[in-house]
Amino acid sequence: MKNIYSFILFLASMLTFTSCNDWLDVAPSNQVNEEQLFESGEGFRNALNGIYLNLGDGSLYGRNQTWGFMDAIAQYYDKYEMQSSFAYYKAINYQFDDSDVKSIISSIWTNTFRNIANCNNLILHVSQADPGLFSEREFERNMIWGEALALRAFMHFEILRMFAPVKDDGKSYIPYVDSYPTIAPLYETNSSILKKVVRDLKEAKAKLAECDKTPEHIHWMKTEMRMLGSGLLSDDLANDIFFAYRGYRMNYYAITALLARVYCWQGEYELAYNEAKEVMDVTDEDGAFCFDFAEYTDLSTNRKDYNSIILSFFNKTLQEDYKPYITKGNQNLLVMDAESVFGNESTDRRFASLTSQLSYGVASLKYDIDERNDGYDMLPIIRLSEMYYIASEYYADKGDYENAGKMLDEVRVKRGILTSNLAAGVNANNYIETLLKEMRAEFAAEGQMFYQYKRLNRNPGDNGAEVDDAVIFVFDKPENEDV
Repeated sequence: MKNIYSFILFLASMLTFTSCNDWLDVAPSNQVNEEQLFESGEGFRNALNGIYLNLGDGSLYGRNQTWGFMDAIAQYYDKYEMQSSFAYYKAINYQFDDSDVKSIISSIWTNTFRNIANCNNLILHVSQADPGLFSEREFERNMIWGEALALRAFMHFEILRMFAPVKDDGKSYIPYVDSYPTIAPLYETNSSILKKVVRDLKEAKAKLAECDKTPEHIHWMKTEMRMLGSGLLSDDLANDIFFAYRGYRMNYYAITALLARVYCWQGEYELAYNEAKEVMDVTDEDGAFCFDFAEYTDLSTNRKDYNSIILSFFNKTLQEDYKPYITKGNQNLLVMDAESVFGNESTDRRFASLTSQLSYGVASLKYDIDERNDGYDMLPIIRLSEMYYIASEYYADKGDYENAGKMLDEVRVKRGILTSNLAAGVNANNYIETLLKEMRAEFAAEGQMFYQYKRLNRNPGDNGAEVDDAVIFVFDKPENEDV
């Protein structure tokens, strides 16, 4: 991964991201202004990679939207292992009016819409660009265009999940900003926002199809190429680093998986299943599944299970940022209660291999990976297990609890629970509880569980954490909103 870093960080050093209305400053020799940036295909690459770099920042997915704030409000962590003045302690107590908590929420809003503005500027220019500017001409132009569209949709959906209720109540909560520049965006209803999210994802999927799923490129989706950038042939296009490491980018199957997530959020289970099934079934030229699970015996060395990651963002200082929160003596620790997260499954390798004892609980080891090891920088955004959970919900919605259980068993067996038989154990009365329990173990430190509780209208405290029954699922729009 170090070779891609030298490339991406070089590109990022050329960019100065500022406000939505002043995206790129005219700068010294190591920076470029907007007009210069889009004079060459290299400039378009720079702009796109700068967005990915920003998404891995600690204010977003490098901390707050993965193992930090979002998991705190999902009641993963023991507040008694934190100082009462710590922002996450207050977040666990849903003190959303506290200035420290409001600051976190505001930074997510502001930085997300700033990145959306960057996407819109890139989309505007790439849509008008001469294909001759790009080294791979129309192929590369469509890749950049499609990824920017997908990122725009992804970020709007994330904001919707935080700042709006699940059901459309006829009120307008957020805008869908799809032009550049935008001075006063129109706020829209959930239904309107989701239609635009799906629109952009479908267009992006069409543009990325020729890049990622064609016979000559499907090998880009193999784990060693998608996540590790290895195994390339001497004449492979992916030897140009811009086309490598597709698991760190909005590849075709990441967009497909994201569509499955969106449809599931809407309760469109059959549509969600169709998208999830496409990801689950894709094979390479040798007939092997492109997305699969690591062997459960390997989880101690492959803590992220990057075999199953469909989309990941990245942060080079991830271990450095995370380590203090799982180090004895620190006044603020991210300690989980093992039973509430992993239950009593003694053979579950997500507990045995991916946690360590810390104080009166356990700490996740997913981000305690030295940079000399594969996966150290990965921030899992979508993984294969979610596709199985979506398939499970599709069957449960039809009343087919045997197949719903089978989908859950597929993941559990891959995590070392070899005797799992939920195909015979779930029913209409216990299905949601069982599903959430499985998700909670799988998604620890990944920022996804709060949304699952919200979508399924369940209190995170049902898993044993002591929280007020009046759980707040909708964040207030920041007072100093910056769109």
